[in-house]
Amino acid sequence: MFGRKRKFDRTIRERGVPPEHESERAAADISTSGPFDVSDAPEEEGDVLDFGAMRIPANPGFEVRLEMTGQGVLQGVTLQRADSVMQLGVFAAPRSGGAWEQIREDILGEAEKSGAKLTQQDGRFGPELRGLLAAPGGGTQAARFLGVDGPRWFLRGLIAGPAAADDDRSAEFEDVFAGIVVDRGSDPKPVREPITLRLPDALQQQVDAAAAQAREQAARAAAGGNQQ
Repeated sequence: MFGRKRKFDRTIRERGVPPEHESERAAADISTSGPFDVSDAPEEEGDVLDFGAMRIPANPGFEVRLEMTGQGVLQGVTLQRADSVMQLGVFAAPRSGGAWEQIREDILGEAEKSGAKLTQQDGRFGPELRGLLAAPGGGTQAARFLGVDGPRWFLRGLIAGPAAADDDRSAEFEDVFAGIVVDRGSDPKPVREPITLRLPDALQQQVDAAAAQAREQAARAAAGGNQQ
């Protein structure tokens, strides 16, 4: 069961106007369609991968890859299904909203400079960008940029690969995107700065175990060398 929550007016946010307070919009007491701010999250989320600032619905059909900075900070998550991926990231945004509108313009500008072909279309989450981008192995690949403005946060998803050009296949990625819950926190951050994520407990335990095993193997190798 989903709780009855106020609905984010993304059309208003696209114009840079912040959502009204709950008490001012009691008439709009309907369920959101997601993605959700933590204040509007469903009462029962089901199984999720909890990255702190971003909770992603767990789906066994997707492989999870982590995007780490050179300093070992987790700032993005990529979900892979067959030959397509969806890159996810959450960023700080102004209180007035409108970040996605500005970012779309930036992406279109960069695409034009690089020779990529993107056009703006209306999608499930409002305005999005669709077209072709350079593929890692050469040539081009289909791509879709999704974006949603929330209270002082912006969630971006990039679907790349055959699923981006196939509405039936991309629906699987869209369903995951729609189920994401963002918990930005209250710390001040510059606009567009990635919001730092943390590893879910289960993944952190795997990382710690792998690191401990690597240290143990290195110690054994060192001890064996000293005995020669």
